[in-house]
Amino acid sequence: MFRFYINCHLWRPTIDEWLCSVRCVPNSEIQRIDRFVFQRDAKFALAGQLLIRYVLSKAYKRQRYPFTIERSGKGRPYIKELNGEFDFNLSHHGQLVAIGATFDGHIGCDTIEYSSSPAITTENRSAEYRTRLFQKKFTENEQKFILNDQNEHVRRKTFHRLWCLKESYVKMFGQGIGFELLRLDFNVKSLFNESDRNQILSDTIVSIDNKPSTHNVRFDEQIIYFNNNQQQIITLCLTPTNPIEKFVELNMSDVIKTCIPVRDTTDKQLWDSYMKKRTS
Repeated sequence: MFRFYINCHLWRPTIDEWLCSVRCVPNSEIQRIDRFVFQRDAKFALAGQLLIRYVLSKAYKRQRYPFTIERSGKGRPYIKELNGEFDFNLSHHGQLVAIGATFDGHIGCDTIEYSSSPAITTENRSAEYRTRLFQKKFTENEQKFILNDQNEHVRRKTFHRLWCLKESYVKMFGQGIGFELLRLDFNVKSLFNESDRNQILSDTIVSIDNKPSTHNVRFDEQIIYFNNNQQQIITLCLTPTNPIEKFVELNMSDVIKTCIPVRDTTDKQLWDSYMKKRTS
C-alpha cells in the first residue's frame, strides 16, 4: 500500500511550477480549484490532485496512465477505469496534504492539527465552538475520555485524535458530511509515547449504534512532528490485512516531476488568478 504526505505549508510555488502543475490536471478540477477565494485553499487542492497522480504512477509503474479521476455523488474521488481494484483517500488540513492508497479493500484518510500554539494554528476555534462539537459529535464514553486529563492542552489533543478517527471511518465508506458522527463510539486502547517519533498505534476499536462494528477495519494513527514543535495526526481506516507502515514525506518538486501533462499549453491567466487570491 501507499502512505505519503506533503508539507504544503512550505510550498511557495513559482509561476513555472504552478503552470506546469495545472497542465497535469483536467479542466473540471482546475475550474474547481480556481473558484477558491484563498491562495492556501487553491494551493492545497492542487497539491492533492498532483499527489493522487503521483500515487497512481507508483502503483501502476506507468509513465502514462489512462486513468480518469471522477467524483462520487458525495464528492469522493475514485478511478473510473479500475472498478474498485485500487482505492485511495486524500485529506488536507493544517500544514499537510496526506494520502493513503491500497489494492486491498477501501481506505479512509484524515489529518488534523494535533498540537499547535494559538499563534500558528490555522483553525483557532472558540471554546464555544468546540463545546458545541463536543456535545453533538462525541458519545458519553468519548467525552469522559477527553475530560479524563485536567490539562486543557491534552484535552484538545484527545479531542482532535477522536475527531480524526471518526472522519477516517466515514471517509472509508464515502458517507460524506451527512453521516451522524455520534453513531460512532471509539475505545482508545493506547496513548502516544511522543518520545517515539516512529510510533504507529493500531489497536483502537469502534462501535456503531452501540454495537461492535460489522465492518472489519483497523485504524492506523501516526503523529507527524515539525521542526517548530508543532504536531499533526494522520489516521487511516482500512482493512486489517493491509501492512502497518509509516507515512513517507514527499516534496512538491519531486511530485511535480512525475506528473504527466494532459494538455500542451496553459493559460497564464490561471497564475494571475492564483496571485489575485486572498492570502489570509
